[in-house]
Amino acid sequence: MGQIVRQAPSSIGNDAVMGVTTSASNVVPSNDNRTSVTLQNVGTNKVYIRFGSAPAIGGSQYFSAILSAASATDDGDGGSMTVDYYKGDIYAITASGTSTLIATEFIR
Repeated sequence: MGQIVRQAPSSIGNDAVMGVTTSASNVVPSNDNRTSVTLQNVGTNKVYIRFGSAPAIGGSQYFSAILSAASATDDGDGGSMTVDYYKGDIYAITASGTSTLIATEFIR
């Protein structure tokens, strides 16, 4: 006999396009209602992501992921990631220059 799987409804809680620079910034604040978040780099510099605190690059390297640069601004081929169930702060930084990050948060 088959099981019935019910998925909790979700909606978009935050949908933003933002600049990322060499100064770390909180790009997705913590949210207890978050079910997932998708990040995509649509800029032409790599973006370093860290969960829970600001990334460090250079001498001490503390980051959770690197989103590759797009081949051209808004080209759509830059690095992307989806994270399920993480409810804490998400920070981003570039090693040089600026880049553009799209963050879409899904909530229950």
